[in-house]
Amino acid sequence: MLNKISVGNRFALGTIAGFIIFVYLTSIMQYKIMDLTNEQNMPTLKKVAALFFFVQTILYLIIFRKEIFTIKFSIKGLLLFTLLLMLIFTVLNIKFSIYITAFFVLISVIYGIINKQFKPHPLFYFIAGYYIFQLIGLLWSIDFILGFKFVGKGLSFLLIPLAFSCFIVTIEDRNKLLKIFFRFLIVYVFMGMIAYLYQVFFHETSLLVGFVFDKHYFHTPVFNGANYYILMGWGGYTHPTFISFILSLMYGVGFYLWKAEKGTNYRISTFEMIFYTFSAAVMIFLLQSRIGMILLPFSIFLSILLSIRKKKKLLTSLVSFWVIAVIIISVLAIKTYPEYFSDPKREYQTDIVVSYIQDHFWTGTGTGGMKVFIPEFPTAHNQFIGEIYHLGIGGFLVFFALVAASFYFAVKNKNFVLLYFSILFFLLMQIDMPLNVQKGITYFTLFTGLFIRPEFDNKRI
Repeated sequence: MLNKISVGNRFALGTIAGFIIFVYLTSIMQYKIMDLTNEQNMPTLKKVAALFFFVQTILYLIIFRKEIFTIKFSIKGLLLFTLLLMLIFTVLNIKFSIYITAFFVLISVIYGIINKQFKPHPLFYFIAGYYIFQLIGLLWSIDFILGFKFVGKGLSFLLIPLAFSCFIVTIEDRNKLLKIFFRFLIVYVFMGMIAYLYQVFFHETSLLVGFVFDKHYFHTPVFNGANYYILMGWGGYTHPTFISFILSLMYGVGFYLWKAEKGTNYRISTFEMIFYTFSAAVMIFLLQSRIGMILLPFSIFLSILLSIRKKKKLLTSLVSFWVIAVIIISVLAIKTYPEYFSDPKREYQTDIVVSYIQDHFWTGTGTGGMKVFIPEFPTAHNQFIGEIYHLGIGGFLVFFALVAASFYFAVKNKNFVLLYFSILFFLLMQIDMPLNVQKGITYFTLFTGLFIRPEFDNKRI
């Protein structure tokens, strides 16, 4: 019976079954959960999340027992497995992902030496140039120690492109990895939903408490009542911005895999695609991520544009309708929920940045100097403005060249996934400085390396 259902559909149905089973078990335990103290909240949640992952894994082993096969050891196989772990741990634990990245780079270099292979993509030179300018910025940094730490965490700008120059992932292998990561994210989202139900029981509140425009709907003394912390604290990375980004990004990647030719072993099913989209949308809303509420609908819009790109009239009508709809919805949302969309701290930090740029337009603070004037959370909330604030007009031009090169190679090579990633990352950079933090640097270098054309030909990928 199960063999008649596709692997993708079995995976989605298995996730639903595991979720229902675990919700039932959790509901039995809810009275014990309510008796926990605030100090026991997060430690217990981590155990609950781990138990759900264990139950889900057992279910998958039962459902896919016939698909499990013995993997033959090889350096290439080890590299692909390490690359998969890099993807998974970008959303689970950034520190552990650093160790895995170092191992991946080391093995890739050895692989390149053995096979006499070193073929960097031209885009990698722009990435290296951007990082080198960060090093040069140390010369006039107003805080050299912080600047040195900043370039330390930016080593990914050099190391990951180096790894992808020594080990060139084939299109088929890359798409297989992306399919596995896509499915892992479904489990990841449901672990977040389990955490939500756990917090509902813990706070003795309504199951619908999170479906409102309120960033602090769980009234708790834990971590200042930050909902994203008490929902995603089990994963080691809690902030909703990058969680929403990865969920939105993998929607587009999932769409790309869904549109793959029939018969390919990395194609995902229609049910999987719908299931993922709905689950990701619910999780983004529960996290109350404002950027996520923009990125995911925009991702869906981009996928529709791709599907009808040859129908010029329909394309024009859709774009016009979308622009009008976005303007109307934005105005109504901001007018109805002004406190939800306002952020006085961001406005204050932006004022500091603009004021400093007016007096130091050519040089900026130097590498790492931003924290001197914005100590709590050093960001300009815009990567383009932040580059001027950080390294002056020179830094901005180098950064602009990197962004332009990313779009250029994506369009030139008709590389949908790279273009899609570049657009989403560009939007993210309008409200944040992802290249100023380890998480953003890891995302940019890892996915750029994965999405850039594996072979240098005119084949669409």
